[in-house]
Amino acid sequence: MNECRRCRVDRAERHGAHGFGHTVKELARAWRAEFDRRFRPMGLSDTSWVVIWLLSEHGTLPQGRVAELLGVEGPTLVRLLDRMEKEGWVRRQPSETDRRVKLVALTDQARPVYDAMLGIGFALRDELMDGIPEEHVTIAHTVMLRLLDKLNGLDGLDGLSGQDGQDGGEAGACGPCRPETTD
Repeated sequence: MNECRRCRVDRAERHGAHGFGHTVKELARAWRAEFDRRFRPMGLSDTSWVVIWLLSEHGTLPQGRVAELLGVEGPTLVRLLDRMEKEGWVRRQPSETDRRVKLVALTDQARPVYDAMLGIGFALRDELMDGIPEEHVTIAHTVMLRLLDKLNGLDGLDGLSGQDGQDGGEAGACGPCRPETTD
């Protein structure tokens, strides 16, 4: 299939906003693939290390919230959690306040894995950032956070409709920290 010059997002032609989304998608995919490659010797699959990271950072979470944060459907998460439970990484327990909710928690066996993951992650970050001036990294990160805030405010399209440059997301609100009532 032939693409017109405008539709082709060639690296040499990317500048400013042109091709930005495509570049972000490529970077996220490549970054995650490298994490996966480095975590594989620890026995972690591409998604299981993300579950360990989420639960280490946020504590016990409702199963539905974990699925939402991973961007997977419930049945897909159930299969993953079944495997992770069998391997001793996580445990599921019913919520004491809502019997419809299953809570997912890390086991003691998974906690040292998180520490090792941090070491590997920091090493990868340092390798990738080597040679890039800190002020460039700061600007890039600020732009990405601003875009993320705007996208997170898109529920009612208020994130992109602010008149004075203000985005519509809740400042400091973290998705995993919002209350969850159902699985």
